[in-house]
Amino acid sequence: MNNRIFRFQNTNILAQALTNKIHELEFQSKKGIKYPYGNNEELVVIGQMILEFYFSDYLIQRGYPNKDSSIKKPSDLILLRQRLLNEKNLAEIAIQYNIHNIVQIGNQTALKKNPKILTETFKAILAAQYYDSGLDLEHVREITQPIFKELLDKGQNIPISELKQNAKSSFLEFINTFTDLIPKVSVEWKKDGNSVNVFKVQLELDSLLNISKTGINKRQTEQLVYLEALKELKQKTTNQLNLPLKTQIQNNIQKQQSSEQSTIIYELERSIINESQSFQFSEIYEFSNSDFQESLSDKVEHFLEKLAF
Repeated sequence: MNNRIFRFQNTNILAQALTNKIHELEFQSKKGIKYPYGNNEELVVIGQMILEFYFSDYLIQRGYPNKDSSIKKPSDLILLRQRLLNEKNLAEIAIQYNIHNIVQIGNQTALKKNPKILTETFKAILAAQYYDSGLDLEHVREITQPIFKELLDKGQNIPISELKQNAKSSFLEFINTFTDLIPKVSVEWKKDGNSVNVFKVQLELDSLLNISKTGINKRQTEQLVYLEALKELKQKTTNQLNLPLKTQIQNNIQKQQSSEQSTIIYELERSIINESQSFQFSEIYEFSNSDFQESLSDKVEHFLEKLAF
């Protein structure tokens, strides 16, 4: 990657971009005074918007979407953006910029290479550069272009059809097709000792499934649960166990299973807590039959995402 160095005239805004809230709270607790630079939470949000805009700008300026490429329509561009601007890829970019060596995280040095911390800090630095440059759009474009080039090089072998696969939608589609059972999903969260949000996602399906996963990324943890649920449910169906099937497709189940060989790819984060810990907040979602329609499923997805911090 063309590792262009960020240049700052206002070092205060750079200090803010490099300061995780953990560092600010620790400073104020030890010193008894307000941390002079604040934390990077608001800059992270701005940085996310900047990344999304310039990623789309980068592709549009190069003639995408077009019918002669794999990115044939605007929705394909969005799918590609969602796939490539993920925590894993952005954390790797952050390490290339040596952000792990300069992020301010208090005494929690083990978090310096935490993907979530690295990604947020990178986004904050990008937003800080935008403000420091006097809102110079062209300057930010020049900085982000080599980043997007590297990300696209990583994703050039990913078919758009693969990007469209989603563990949650695939699971709900399977349930709606093969059985009348209604899944129940609960999402619980707490802050750990480092003030990092930790999520526990649990899916129950009658007496057939009871799957629980924990992680620091709500959406990815949820997808992991749906992925495992889908695999187990398909296995139970293939083995003709006591899965209450819809009457009209009982005779065709083996044919359906043999033709259904989709691959669901997700990069999922490691759990950072053990199952014995308690949670401070719980939300339970019970799906009705109408929730299996794609439009309503998307609404549930957006609602869950809004609950994430």
